[in-house]
Amino acid sequence: METGEAPVDAVVRAGRRHRARRRTATAVAAVVLAGTAGTLALTNLPAGNGSSAPAEPAPADERRVFLPQISHVAVGTSGDVRWAVNVQVWPAPHDEAEAVEQTEAMTDWGLTPVTSGSPSDLVGRTSYFVIRFYGPEGASDDELTSRLVDSGTTSEPPRPKGTGVEPLPQPLTGGDGPHRLVIGTVPTTAKQVACHWKDGSTTLADRAPDNTPVRSTDAVIRSVRGYPAANWFVCVSPGSAAYQSAEVTG
Repeated sequence: METGEAPVDAVVRAGRRHRARRRTATAVAAVVLAGTAGTLALTNLPAGNGSSAPAEPAPADERRVFLPQISHVAVGTSGDVRWAVNVQVWPAPHDEAEAVEQTEAMTDWGLTPVTSGSPSDLVGRTSYFVIRFYGPEGASDDELTSRLVDSGTTSEPPRPKGTGVEPLPQPLTGGDGPHRLVIGTVPTTAKQVACHWKDGSTTLADRAPDNTPVRSTDAVIRSVRGYPAANWFVCVSPGSAAYQSAEVTG
């Protein structure tokens, strides 16, 4: 009995998906500070070019629900610690088949969407993951530790109102300790955020223009690809003081 001709197009598409997923599986930890200028180098990421770039865009004939858009919000050093923050946004699957594929891809990345556990919960809903990285200055990519800060799966991402600030204070390293790092969302109209620390000091985060390189800093506001409802900001305490409050000041 002859088996007939192999479905070449389907095989090629499946192979392309497999290669792309394999290539991006290690990208979760791919943030390094390169050179003395402190520019973020995006290694092991499709379309990495030193800017706040997403994974490579999908061709017109294929929706890549298994590839997130990755925006690097901030990166810097504090004492002998390197740190970074990025946001991944996964597009909404159109049907259950795409949702199953996306669930498998998220598993490859070590991520779990905020759902009941059924892939069908992802249909028509966008998922996002906020991740912080840290390690000793001079550490290689695979020595950086990553921790999930926040995640959501929603048909409508949260949208701050007026001058509202939605902060997520975090330790700079580890799971405990003073909350010297604050990550959060602000309205897209916000041009400046003031982060106040418990020692009385204040750090100002200014809005960075879109598509500008991500350079070493202690505070910034940036847009995130695939997340039009808000912009994201990051502040790091200049010393050992913990987070107290944040407000839009511009």
